[in-house]
Amino acid sequence: MSHPLEPIYALQKKDRKLIKITREIRDIPKRKGDIEAQLSGTKQKLETALDSKKHTEATLKEQELEVEVLKERVVKYKQQQMDAQTNDQYRAFVKEIGTVEDEIKALEEKEIVLMEALDQGKSIVAECEEKLGGEMAGISDELGELDDRAAELKERADKMMADRRRTAESCDPAILQKYTRIMNNKRDFAVVMIESGGHCGGCHMKLPPQVTNDARNPAKVVGCNFCGRIVYNPPER
Repeated sequence: MSHPLEPIYALQKKDRKLIKITREIRDIPKRKGDIEAQLSGTKQKLETALDSKKHTEATLKEQELEVEVLKERVVKYKQQQMDAQTNDQYRAFVKEIGTVEDEIKALEEKEIVLMEALDQGKSIVAECEEKLGGEMAGISDELGELDDRAAELKERADKMMADRRRTAESCDPAILQKYTRIMNNKRDFAVVMIESGGHCGGCHMKLPPQVTNDARNPAKVVGCNFCGRIVYNPPER
């Protein structure tokens, strides 16, 4: 008489392989994330460089607009100067024009500094983009290999699930239900062999002699008194 745990034990072997493959499939996105995280430093530097460049461009534009406004004011003052009625009015316009031209000069000097900073910023952006491109090319092969591995494992898992369903059909429903509950709880083994000396193959605790004997009886399905796993003791052992 065959032991009802034989198909369950065979099912467990398939389940353990499935668990291993499922874990690897589940871990692939994290592995990809870890690889992509290597780019975070360069990406951050590029974002900082782009923000700095954008700020410099905006400031330079503001300075240029302000210079244009001041130059228009100078033109206006010079036109008014031509219509001056007295020397005092004329000298007042000369003074105003001089003040505005000094402001223009100061702003134009700032523009030169900003343009130099902008050129430097563009150079930094270009360097960061080049570095990021090189790093992305370096990891693309790794990411591609992980995608291929995920597809391969998914295909294997689908085939193994179909095979598992066929094996499960040959199991005693009541024992299968108990096995499933223990397996979901333990996540390693639900059915364990009794080790030499009468120890549980799961928790390695010494089992009572009666449990060891009952585990050989095809009419009985017994569990470990300590960990609750189903213990299996085939006669040939």
